[in-house]
Amino acid sequence: MQLAVPSVVILFNFIPLISARGKPIDIFNQAGKGDITQLRAPAQKNDKRMYNALHKYSNLKWQIKESDGTYVIPYIITGRYDSSEKATIAEAMRRIQRNTCIRFKPRTTERDYIDIQNQKGEGCYTNVGRVGGRGVLMLEANSQETCMEPEIVLHELMHVIGLWHEHMRADRDKYIKVLYQNIPQNYWSQFEKVTSQEATTYGIPYDYRSVMHYGKKAFAFPGKISMQTTDPKFQDVIGHQKDASPNDYRKICKIYGCSTCAGGKVDLEDQGGQDGRDKGDDDHDSVTEVPIVIPTGGNCVDTMGSFCRTMAKVGMLDCGYFGRRHCCATCSAQSSKWIDPFEGFDSFFRRFRF
Repeated sequence: MQLAVPSVVILFNFIPLISARGKPIDIFNQAGKGDITQLRAPAQKNDKRMYNALHKYSNLKWQIKESDGTYVIPYIITGRYDSSEKATIAEAMRRIQRNTCIRFKPRTTERDYIDIQNQKGEGCYTNVGRVGGRGVLMLEANSQETCMEPEIVLHELMHVIGLWHEHMRADRDKYIKVLYQNIPQNYWSQFEKVTSQEATTYGIPYDYRSVMHYGKKAFAFPGKISMQTTDPKFQDVIGHQKDASPNDYRKICKIYGCSTCAGGKVDLEDQGGQDGRDKGDDDHDSVTEVPIVIPTGGNCVDTMGSFCRTMAKVGMLDCGYFGRRHCCATCSAQSSKWIDPFEGFDSFFRRFRF
């Protein structure tokens, strides 16, 4: 009975956090519009240059290289976001910075930069790579709809860096079947497959767990699916990742020649040809995954005092999003392994996905 009161207190403490968030936007539908600016523009509908990852010599790569070998992506935030939404953006940036040689820095006088905007009805989208001058990263966030889920922000930032969608790979037919009969014809361009001469995968195998992979119902008619995985156990895996995969980070490291990747030294020699193209196909499970290092941040305290330790002692402290937010120190003390701070949202928001 002693636990009943604090349980009620913690419930009411979390209700405002839940109700303040809008419904997560389905970035793979968005009323028929994708999340890549180049694919939204009618003028680009016949453009065949759809890469899985930019070539290392691509002019769409970000160009500012620091003396320590890191690459800088300048940014400004002109959209209005609350502190929680800004924290979600910052966390996504930190994950990329910790696992690659990419650094996000507030813009000063740089010519090329991204402008993070928030406009109602616009959804979540951006360009792939550096477009020259100001590039828009649209992250809508309001009480009705929001892009402020960690996996959505990560997905869009990885487009900014230089990754296209995983299902666009030339070898995708070995792993998925696109069901065009279930997709309106004007959305077929979202499933464009490229040839091995056009695509660059850096020899990294097809990844069902990539945060860049579409979900099974993307752009499909109501009640239908647009993609079927050749291995049935991955049918409900695609499009539902809460974090970037090791292979997502590896591609970024290959594009920019990072000397370390996901906290470890990497072989900078291409696994493909000298221009970054594939030497051959690899099986999906043939790669040794690089462990992902997720930052914990420096302000890790228990905001609810002894209540956190009491709940932990009786085995009732859930170190998902809410527990991590209010009982960070206790959760960290329980395990040296980082727990995704947004893990607790998974089951709650899963019902909103289409």
